[in-house]
Amino acid sequence: MPNKILDAKEPSPEIHQRIGKVASEWAWVEHLLAEMLAHFCRADHGAMYVITQNVSAATVTGWLRTLTEIQVKDVASAKVILDLLSEVDDARAERNTIIHGTWTSSDDPSAAFVRTFKWERQEVSRSELWSIDDLDDLLNRLTNIQLMLGNLGLSMGFLNPRS
Repeated sequence: MPNKILDAKEPSPEIHQRIGKVASEWAWVEHLLAEMLAHFCRADHGAMYVITQNVSAATVTGWLRTLTEIQVKDVASAKVILDLLSEVDDARAERNTIIHGTWTSSDDPSAAFVRTFKWERQEVSRSELWSIDDLDDLLNRLTNIQLMLGNLGLSMGFLNPRS
């Protein structure tokens, strides 16, 4: 179906479904990061959402890096956490492209173009082709990040197996 703006054609329903799934799965990553931050700050987990829902995920991972370096004395454990936070940051960059970009169809219904705009890069406007497989790969990465954060939460005590 054509988009009313510039006669751009929408991506296939399969692409749209995966864009929505990326948004949904990312919400879980942010939830787990907020739980981890509340734990490190010894804060009320519910009250901490007042803060975490009003700052970027990049800010939260930055705070978690600093707190990890201060509070986690075991070097191997700190490395695991810091590596995981780097993985979160990498996935966030892709998620932001998916969620904040403007989508148009391609000749191949199993792929679509996403256009992003960033003033800080030389190429301000960039268009990338994303396939269903590319989106599925990102969704698998988000699932793995959730599992790693969940396991970390259980071992560190900021998640309860019953919740």
